[in-house]
Amino acid sequence: MRQFLSERLPLEAFSAHLRKPLPKHINLLFSLGSLAMFLLLLQAATGAFLAFYYSPSPEHAHNAVTYISEEVPFGAFVRGLHHWGASAMVIIVVLHLLRVVLYSSYKAPRELTWIFGVLLLLIVLGFGFTGYLLPWDEKAYWATVVGVEIASTAPGLGDFVAKVMRGGTEIGAVTLSRFYALHTIWLPWLVFGLVGVHLFFVRYYGSSGTPKNTPEEMKTGKPFYPHQVFEDAVGMLILFVILAVVALFVPVPLEDVADPTNADYDPRPEWYFLFLFQLLKYFQGPFEVIGTFVIPTVGMLLLLFLPFLDRSERAVLWKRPIALTVTSVCVVGIVVLTILGGTSKKLETTDAAVQETSQPTEQIQGATTSDTETEEVEEGEAVFDFQLTEEEIEGARAVEESQ
Repeated sequence: MRQFLSERLPLEAFSAHLRKPLPKHINLLFSLGSLAMFLLLLQAATGAFLAFYYSPSPEHAHNAVTYISEEVPFGAFVRGLHHWGASAMVIIVVLHLLRVVLYSSYKAPRELTWIFGVLLLLIVLGFGFTGYLLPWDEKAYWATVVGVEIASTAPGLGDFVAKVMRGGTEIGAVTLSRFYALHTIWLPWLVFGLVGVHLFFVRYYGSSGTPKNTPEEMKTGKPFYPHQVFEDAVGMLILFVILAVVALFVPVPLEDVADPTNADYDPRPEWYFLFLFQLLKYFQGPFEVIGTFVIPTVGMLLLLFLPFLDRSERAVLWKRPIALTVTSVCVVGIVVLTILGGTSKKLETTDAAVQETSQPTEQIQGATTSDTETEEVEEGEAVFDFQLTEEEIEGARAVEESQ
């Protein structure tokens, strides 16, 4: 069989490529990329399992998630792996980028490797944002409301982007369907395509090693297979055990089904978006666009083009004072903003966005109704007109007439 395959496939060349020696002084930090790839495959596998039971409609989404968690064999465990695996993936990808910055591995000739790595970070965050709405509970709904409102503040195309994300003027059935399509179809194709290009550059240019490697040491380290493969496999096993323990003993939260009329709800995004949530508190009114668009966009562009901005000689981070200062300030700032965002009070601008979303435009422009209950019924009809049955509509009219 081996001879049959060897005559038809370049197995010897592939084996020689795998046994290509790595640079010396390779440490555990160089396994972060493999761990990120493992988490991506884990997310794909667990997501495929969840998709068997999920229904992307406001009428059934919340019940489907409840059914997965309470009735499907191993459903709660798989959902836990998927939920906590998403957070772990963000952490691992960020640590992987920090490792590259630490050793200045983004310098020539690996600029394209870095750029595709940053794009992958954006895709990972996109997975988090699109998947957040799928449970269709209170937290998912209102956090998405805030996220879409933030997108609408972008100059020029902001309103258009927000309308495309919502699929109209309100967050509803079309929004959920579009987020589900992005989360399960578009983003997976995109991420695996970018991963393929990223891995091509990694293997083509080889490992960057550490700055202290001499030219001779870059080609005299341990081979990738079996040594580095074994270390990566051990790291994957340890990471999976940690995620499995967390999935077993820390239930994934699921709040009540989304209520678009609940304007008193205090929305909080997932922890990896909390720093942006907190940043909005410092830029109000006409300066809001600075926190919602200018700072995030400028920061991402600087990160993306870092190899072309940092022209210094390659050295470890602590021997590059400017890079060390900028990196330290950014990391500390994001951590502090994340902590403050998780413990701070309700965002004032969020109140306006929530009320604007929960009230139809016709009611805002018209006369204010003195009866609060009647107004809430009308709001429910405007937002969830696709959910109400004929009996519910007749009941709402009866309540209005009795008042």
